[in-house]
Amino acid sequence: MTKILFPTDFSQAAENAFFYALQLTKKLNAELVLTHIYELPDLGRSLHNTSKEVFEIMEMETLEKFKKSVEELRNKAIVNGYVNVEFRQQMDEGQTVPKIIDLAIKEKADYIVMGTTGASGLKEVLLGSVTAGVIDRSPCNVLSIPNDVSPTNTIDKIAYLTNYQDEEIDSFNVVHDFAKIMDASMSTIHFYKDVTEMEESEMEEWKKKLNVDSNQLESHVVSGANFEEAVSRLYIDEDIDVLAIQPRKRNFFTQLFKKSVSKQMVHHLNIPLFTLPAV
Repeated sequence: MTKILFPTDFSQAAENAFFYALQLTKKLNAELVLTHIYELPDLGRSLHNTSKEVFEIMEMETLEKFKKSVEELRNKAIVNGYVNVEFRQQMDEGQTVPKIIDLAIKEKADYIVMGTTGASGLKEVLLGSVTAGVIDRSPCNVLSIPNDVSPTNTIDKIAYLTNYQDEEIDSFNVVHDFAKIMDASMSTIHFYKDVTEMEESEMEEWKKKLNVDSNQLESHVVSGANFEEAVSRLYIDEDIDVLAIQPRKRNFFTQLFKKSVSKQMVHHLNIPLFTLPAV
């Protein structure tokens, strides 16, 4: 059975991602595993004799909050029409990213769905966060949902960022399979600062190698000095719901995001990301 791991800190961002996890679970008839990782503070040597008792009290309080938060999520799932979507929950102590990765391996997860916070979801994910750490080390696909994305959104259109290289064909096909699961359409995005660098024949030859009718695959070439603005406009104009990328492209994004952008552009870059594991 397909397995989906949903790490949560019970924040608003995580709650938004929870509904995406429910969507995917329902589509796949999958098993959903909710996990909460908590870290106990270092109390220092001065509290050595009483530290065990203190930790026990803290863990008990954490457990009670965990149970209450899980029950609230169950109720919200029911209210939003996910009556028949079950999930199991677990809680563990330790460093967040390593624990999530270990659990994904142990559970043999096919997907990790999680929220990310920050002024811009895309910028936050790519420039540093817990989600970024998970994306870098995940053994499976990761769907990360920015804080400001509506939990009622559906995934109807997925855009795959590509340089039209042969080594990207397998990953495109994985994303295309995901799109079919979600009943979503697929398109590609290629970015050049100078659009004249892009050869039409190069793109068409690449498309013919895919497991999809190339005539039905919508392709976009965006250009200019400002990647943020170009993607923002395309995101709005084409109603893109998810941008699919590979972790190895993070350095490319990091360079593009070094320059500050207007508040409007930051807002519009709150795009959910579908990332594949590094190979």
